[in-house]
Amino acid sequence: MNLRKSAALILTLLFGVFSSLQAAKLFSRSPKLLDGAAKKQFTGYLDEICQWIMTTGIAEGTLRNVPEGEDSPAVRGNFARVLVSGFELTKNNSRYLDEALRWADAFAGSQQRIVTSKGSEGGYWKDQNAKGIVDLSDIGLAALALARVQVYSDGERKQTYRQALDRYARFVTEGCKDDPWAKGRGGSHGWVISDGDNEGAIANGYDDSRLQTKPSTQTTANHAAFFAASYSISKNEHYRELAADAVRWILKSRKPIGNIPNFQNGQESEEWSQQTVTSCTEGLLAAFHLLEDATLNQEIVKQGEVTVRWLVRSQNDRGAWGEGPDEHRSSGAAALLAWYYLNAKTDETIPQQLEKFWQILLNPVHSQSFGVEVHALPSGQVGLVIAEMIRPGITFRKI
Repeated sequence: MNLRKSAALILTLLFGVFSSLQAAKLFSRSPKLLDGAAKKQFTGYLDEICQWIMTTGIAEGTLRNVPEGEDSPAVRGNFARVLVSGFELTKNNSRYLDEALRWADAFAGSQQRIVTSKGSEGGYWKDQNAKGIVDLSDIGLAALALARVQVYSDGERKQTYRQALDRYARFVTEGCKDDPWAKGRGGSHGWVISDGDNEGAIANGYDDSRLQTKPSTQTTANHAAFFAASYSISKNEHYRELAADAVRWILKSRKPIGNIPNFQNGQESEEWSQQTVTSCTEGLLAAFHLLEDATLNQEIVKQGEVTVRWLVRSQNDRGAWGEGPDEHRSSGAAALLAWYYLNAKTDETIPQQLEKFWQILLNPVHSQSFGVEVHALPSGQVGLVIAEMIRPGITFRKI
């Protein structure tokens, strides 16, 4: 019997016992939200996901144990952040941290140097599975992971990571003199929108045929998190301003009923509404934990309440959010609800909402149908949310 099947059998037995004990609630109506027993259960689940990530070879050429076509810089970056969280929270041996550092070495070393529109040295990463495309949304999430992992490095390794992060920041803000893939799409003066109604938003690089210059919600959210993390390790005020402006654009774009629209190159899309929530949750929480800005934090709490109410209303019968593949990317909704409960108002409907969601993932059959330890993206996202449930802020900083 393989590890996953053995774990599934054990979890099935545990779930049966758990379900039979009415008093064994995961989420309590208290300021702590999770009691000691629930934290222990979540820590065991996080450890299982970390063990599965260790089988994928995130520092190697091709990811193993995931379906073809699911490999990307963002997926590997999420896995690295899960591993460093697992290292901190499970008190397992140092293998998790070692693997995350191996990934960071490989990722930093694969950065492509480029001359920016201002003549300085920038850097970005090519996804060989998407030739011709420069997907800043995907790259930004991986760069966030490099910023998270670098706090465990020292000496020349730390310097290498920091230089790669600064080169990438210049690429995003200053663009490039020429098309990175030499496809005739022209250079860019940078993707951060600095004026007008969309000030603070960030465009998404290059698609297959053209330079993108209009707002992308997920790109903006991922770079709010990236610049917040970069500020936390460098104290570069420009990074803090970029992160704060990106967050304000996200909050401003929220619709009156609470949902956050998914703009792709300036056009609103009906697809991936829950993935958008998960991305925006990362951006908002990173800013909240890292920017040291009390005024902005108050704004995040105030504006975030409307989205929280929308999520409470829109939870589906299964206990998740969204439909189809988008449902598998809805774990960020749980992170946003938990953050709001702990930092804003102790709304007693929130523990009930969280209970419904995590009952899906504590059942091995439902967990696999959600994509955990089956598909790459939801596995990493769920791992990150579990870590945030155990120790808020751990996926963004060393605590």
